[in-house]
Amino acid sequence: MDKERRLAATRAVRAGGKPPQSVTVPKVPPIYTSSVFTFDYLEQIDEVYEGRSPGYVYSRQRNPGIDLLEEAVCSLECGSEAVAFASGMGAITCSVLALVRSGDHVVAGRVLYGGTLTFFKDDLPKRGVETTFVDTNNLDEVRSAIRPNTKIVYCETISNPLMEVADLTALVEIAHSAGALLVVDNTFASPVLCRPLEYGADVSINSTTKYLNGHSDVTGGVAVFAPYVSGESACGEDAGGPAGTEPPAAKVRALAALYGPTPSPFDAWLTVRGLRTVDLRVRKCSENALELARFLCGHPKVGVVHYPGFESSPYHDLGKKYLSGGYGGMLSFEIKGGSLESARAFIDSLSMVELVPSLAGVSTTVSHPGKTSHRAIPLEERKTYGVGDGLVRVSVGIEDYADIEKDFRQALDAVPVR
Repeated sequence: MDKERRLAATRAVRAGGKPPQSVTVPKVPPIYTSSVFTFDYLEQIDEVYEGRSPGYVYSRQRNPGIDLLEEAVCSLECGSEAVAFASGMGAITCSVLALVRSGDHVVAGRVLYGGTLTFFKDDLPKRGVETTFVDTNNLDEVRSAIRPNTKIVYCETISNPLMEVADLTALVEIAHSAGALLVVDNTFASPVLCRPLEYGADVSINSTTKYLNGHSDVTGGVAVFAPYVSGESACGEDAGGPAGTEPPAAKVRALAALYGPTPSPFDAWLTVRGLRTVDLRVRKCSENALELARFLCGHPKVGVVHYPGFESSPYHDLGKKYLSGGYGGMLSFEIKGGSLESARAFIDSLSMVELVPSLAGVSTTVSHPGKTSHRAIPLEERKTYGVGDGLVRVSVGIEDYADIEKDFRQALDAVPVR
């Protein structure tokens, strides 16, 4: 009986530990949940660590499923290498921290996602890195902010929440002339509409929580890097960033392996699943967003509408230059008068459209930047660049457009006339 128990205990641990051999492969890659990988002999550890043999050691460093995610996003962004993270902020903070050190300087856009703004304002100074905030569409202001120790110029392809489109080519020229890198948050555009690396940017970051996954069930981020000095992108084009001692991708991957903001294998799998339809979703969202923006622009209770798809938008020409196939699924608008009470009346009257402090899912949602993404920024500071309490941000989904407009119309009807 004791022997049978020992056999059962051993078999329970050992049996079924390796996948069955097959000449066919699964149509959908499996979820690689293993935290660690086995070796056949001691020297094999050196071979894998030193890159002489392909293999994995520990999932905080590399994992097959996460590698598939990195490969997929790298291909979409036409980059040479990608590093995946457990959140968009993980991708932003680790990328920046890996590329600066105490005594360095950053030039960043004044209108950014609130978490990114807080990181530059409050966290980087503790590490001896100073940031100058500028209007990145005022190129003279960007040039004037550059210092001898500037290492990064940072912008968003489409800014959150005012939908300003960055002049990527001009910013690349300014950054590279100063020996700095251009780092771009490409989340609002997604690689469907814009691939910043094709315009010379050095790093393109996406919060995969948003359009790449697209189903509001994953939190993640990916940083994609341009070929460094020489090499070939995932789209087969030779390119190169500023010369240096170590490629930016290597610095970021090393820091990520040390800090450990690694996405889970299941989240990586879900994101790859989601990005299979990203082109269809983003184009439909863009189509609906343009229609909704036109409706809002003509409504008597709506003031300014922020959307680069309008010919009257100051960012329309840049949108035509850098955005292909649409102007994005994100827009924002201000209720006339700009009061919090009016914004609340509108949001609370929505029926189908939900209040969600995120974006880029398949359903249409609204958010209030002052209460969510820009909550940590004082009202008076926000108001100086147009993010007042009357501003509502909209993530337009893929529903039938008529249903979206119907809900917005009845909610606007509920806003008191002032």
